Amino acid sequence: MLALALFALRMALGDPAADEAAASGPAVAAAASQTKVLDRPRWIRHVVRPRERWSQIAVRYGVRIAKLKAWNEGVEERYGRPKTGERLRVYARRIPPPRRRIEHVVQPGEDFGTIAARYRVEYRDLLAYNWPNRSADPGDVVTVWIDPDFPPRTVGVAPGPPLPERFDVPEGARSVGRPNRGRLEHGARLPDAPWYTVREPAIAYGSSHTLRVLMETLARFRHRTGYAGEILIGSISRPWGRRFPPHKSHQSGRDVDIRLPLLPGVPRKAEPHPDEIDWSATWELLREFAASGEVEVIFLDIHLQRRVFQAALWEGATPEEIRPILQWPAGKGSGRALVRHEEGHDGHIHVRVRCGPDEPKCRPRRRRPSTVAVATAAP
Repeated sequence: MLALALFALRMALGDPAADEAAASGPAVAAAASQTKVLDRPRWIRHVVRPRERWSQIAVRYGVRIAKLKAWNEGVEERYGRPKTGERLRVYARRIPPPRRRIEHVVQPGEDFGTIAARYRVEYRDLLAYNWPNRSADPGDVVTVWIDPDFPPRTVGVAPGPPLPERFDVPEGARSVGRPNRGRLEHGARLPDAPWYTVREPAIAYGSSHTLRVLMETLARFRHRTGYAGEILIGSISRPWGRRFPPHKSHQSGRDVDIRLPLLPGVPRKAEPHPDEIDWSATWELLREFAASGEVEVIFLDIHLQRRVFQAALWEGATPEEIRPILQWPAGKGSGRALVRHEEGHDGHIHVRVRCGPDEPKCRPRRRRPSTVAVATAAP
């Protein structure tokens, strides 16, 4: 199964001052960061290295992707990327250490997958650096372009806050019916707490059981990982539940939208670019929800699950540990992984909590037959 997972992985920003004000969350702990944060933005030149994307370069310097492209109109591109060797103008808010090339001697038991995980680089990029070689044998020399500070380490590098002795959750709120055909009885609003930010309190009502699971899970996530970035809670339900356009569900107080965690310094936005998302933090968050045992399903686009899978390997997880949580690389119609594909879930995860023990009228949503059909893994 390890070989299957690795094979599938093989196939498989505006005004600087405004950006500064909109940057997401508090300061985030990083492992021995070498990036210099500037008091005032300044112009620099960036030499494009192999396989760099516009979005990666923008995130490294803390600028918007659209602005970076505007500053460099006319730059030659290949396959939508700036051509290697091009010198880009960047009005940088921070100066990271340069990417550098290293030569890795393959050891027994290593392959491109394990080497990519070791150096925290994308598997596809590692293959491209060493084209046309498609395998690595002991003694071979493999080229790796590493970035000392990208993506920055935000989990497992600092102690997390202690867990509270108790959670103040409003009691008596119950889920009635199904997520797509239900209501809330005595709906309770998600309380303010240090583990998350509520985007809009008027639509953050849920069952007592759901709110307790959410608060306890996010507190454990912070405690275990030391993650200090913003966790933004979006829609749950309206005070009485029932229909909640444009959502198809969110009717019975058990569905919670959580924006995908952003990398440090990325401006808060509803639809972040995949290169702006903190995939390691996303993996650890999904892992914590899975460990709770109280989650029925989590929805996330299958193409983004590939990025979570990659980050999970970076964080030391094995394919056997990942398989019960992610559908990728098996495919969006396969098995019964906790995280499943659903169109439109590409900037946030949608967490559905199980019915609580004191909710006799709560019902799970019926699954459509098409959701269990066999499908090909996403490329």
